[in-house]
Amino acid sequence: MSFYFYRQHDAMQCGVACMAMVCKYYGRKCSFETLSNICTITNEGVSMQALKQLAEVLGFDVLCGKASLYQTKDINYPCLLHWNQNHFVVLYKVKKNRFYIADPAKGLVKYNLEEFKKHWISTQSNSEEKGIAMFLEPTPAFYKNQIEDNIKEERSFKFLFGYIKQYHKYFGQIVLGLLVGSLLQLILPFLTQAIVDVGIKNQNIGFIWLILLGQLMLTISRTAIDFIRRWLLLHISLRINISLVSDFFIKLLKLPMSFFDTKLMGDLMQRMSDHSRHSRTAHTGHDACRASTSSGSSIHL
Repeated sequence: MSFYFYRQHDAMQCGVACMAMVCKYYGRKCSFETLSNICTITNEGVSMQALKQLAEVLGFDVLCGKASLYQTKDINYPCLLHWNQNHFVVLYKVKKNRFYIADPAKGLVKYNLEEFKKHWISTQSNSEEKGIAMFLEPTPAFYKNQIEDNIKEERSFKFLFGYIKQYHKYFGQIVLGLLVGSLLQLILPFLTQAIVDVGIKNQNIGFIWLILLGQLMLTISRTAIDFIRRWLLLHISLRINISLVSDFFIKLLKLPMSFFDTKLMGDLMQRMSDHSRHSRTAHTGHDACRASTSSGSSIHL
């Protein structure tokens, strides 16, 4: 089976993200929201006991405690590890003394034996190094117990659509400006070719001046259209950014105090800065379209 990676949304969700990855490995997609509602999360994060209870509710057969290095090498399925004594990761494969870790804060990482021991080993008992691990195996209840998973991890464009649709009349003008500007860009090479093939070949100075004047007018028109198009994009972008930030604050103020008990200030600040990433998505798509049109005219030249 391939291993699917989930990145934690904030500093307190490493355990929830690990559990979501294990569930996905066994063919069941669980949202962070659903798992967080079941699991007890405090302002210090989630405990091993809380994760054990979550796994049992989901339908896993759970064995957790101190484990030796040899026990982790023998497994052929994902297990949760207590990492650096303050974090949770998933060990999903061991091959030739290489330990493949899914770290919800960093990504998919590969460690050698010494690096793995440095991060995981917490105690030494009877000359044997041990760390804390949780071994999970799905039972029939895992596949039968259908907890409603509220999958609300929407794509950036889908999330933005609710804000963009109110400016649909501007987008018609932007698309029209893009098409007209691209058409003018495509005409310029033909005018340059006409100067060489007709004006210079026949030594017709009047024709050359006429074509040069036409090129100047086309360039001015294209620049004006591009300026208006960019101004419209800036106008829409500012309006959407203001709406995103204001809606975020409104939603934040309506949340109960218990929500802030499980969040760090850095997590909330990160959510506030996410609106700029969403707005850049629209700009990136538009600029890519513009660049492809310009490159097409360059190839013709």
